[in-house]
Parts: sequence; structure tokens; C-alpha cells
Amino acid sequence: MKKPLADRVVCITGAGRGLGRALAEAFSAEGCCLVLGARTSAEIDELANRLGKAIAVQTDVRVAADCDRLVDAAVAEFGRLDIMVNNAGLAIYGPVDTTSPDAVDQMIDTNVKGVIWGSQAAYRVMKEQNSGLIVNISSIAGKLHLPGEAVYNASKWAVNGFTGTLRLEAAKHHVRVTCVCPGGIDTPFWRAMDYYPFPEGIEPSSDFMHPEEVAQSVVELARKSDRYVVPEIVMVPLIRS
Repeated sequence: MKKPLADRVVCITGAGRGLGRALAEAFSAEGCCLVLGARTSAEIDELANRLGKAIAVQTDVRVAADCDRLVDAAVAEFGRLDIMVNNAGLAIYGPVDTTSPDAVDQMIDTNVKGVIWGSQAAYRVMKEQNSGLIVNISSIAGKLHLPGEAVYNASKWAVNGFTGTLRLEAAKHHVRVTCVCPGGIDTPFWRAMDYYPFPEGIEPSSDFMHPEEVAQSVVELARKSDRYVVPEIVMVPLIRS
């Protein structure tokens, strides 16, 4: 049975742009109360003002205390936390032998530690509530081995492993935990890349999924019954041959 989402409290990291912004807009359309986190405050301030029933909290997911503060703000403003979407992430592509220590740190700290800190903060609240949904945005890169993406692959495989174990631990507290593994999404994520070996003839703007499509799948996931959990969603674009 699908449930209404009106007035559900949804916290989203990386909410300022790309998929995060699309998630905020999709949940807002359902009447949800939003808590928007991102490192760039101007982006989420504008979004919160435009959407209404929303607050913006400047958040660096690489810092555990920031993730705690984000969740604390949700509870202080709205009294609870129903859905946590750990969406913040980044990629720095290139061959294994030229990936710098700084690039490794950025990807592991954001993609792995950020998901862990955000999940921990949300789980503490949801465990007390005896309800809630944690959605960790991973990637198809967490299921494949892709040249030029070794460290990004490693970070997303880590997200998948962490999410699966948290799902098992959280179930007895009626907290659902899901991993979403999308393939290519047409967002500024790709346009910012200095390196990526796209196959000949592939253009993200026409061949990749739209962020709104992925966001709607997450909303549909949240609308499902609390009596069961979907462990993982994998979606990939129908790339033209």
C-alpha cells in the first residue's frame, strides 16, 4: 500500500544542485517538510525560500558534527525525522597511478564517511522513534569495475556494503534502509569533469537519465509500505547504440 507523504520530514544532503535539488523539489511537491544540507549555503537558502516548508542548514558531510547538527535542526524545527537521503557525493576521475592523495581523501571523506556520518545521525533519531527511512545514494559504479574510476568505484562499493549491513541492524527498530544505484544522470556533476572516457557518440544531455526521473523513483520508494524494505534500486539509462 502506498502511503501519503504530506508533512513527512525529509532531510537531504547535497541538496543545492543536481540530483539533490531534484529530490528536494520532488519531495516538496508531495507536501513534505524539508531540511536541506549543502556546503554552499546560498544555493540551499534560495531553494528553501522558494519551496517553503523548508529550512537550509550549511553542512559539510565530511564532518560528523555537521551531520549531527543537520539532523538536530530537523528535529528542532519539525519535531521528528522521517526520511534521510544521503545524497552528497563527488568524483575525480583518472587512471589509478595518477590519482592524487588529495583526490582519494576527497572521495572517501565525502562519498563514504559522509554517508556513514549522515546515516548514524539519522539512525539515532529514527531508532528512538521506532520508524524511518534512510536512503543512501550510491551509483552503478558501486557494482562495476570501470577504467578511470578506481577510487570512485571503491567509494561506492563501500557505500553499498555499509548500507546493506545497516539495513540488517536497523530492521528490528522498524527503520528501513535502502541503497539507490543510478547510472549516468545528466547533472553538472558530469560537466565539471576534466576527465571521462565517454564512448564515442554518447552525450550526457541526451543519453543519460534526467535527475527528476531518479528523484521520482526515490519518492516512490518512500511511498511504499513500512511493512517491508526494498534493499536496493538499480537504474541505468537506455543509451542509444
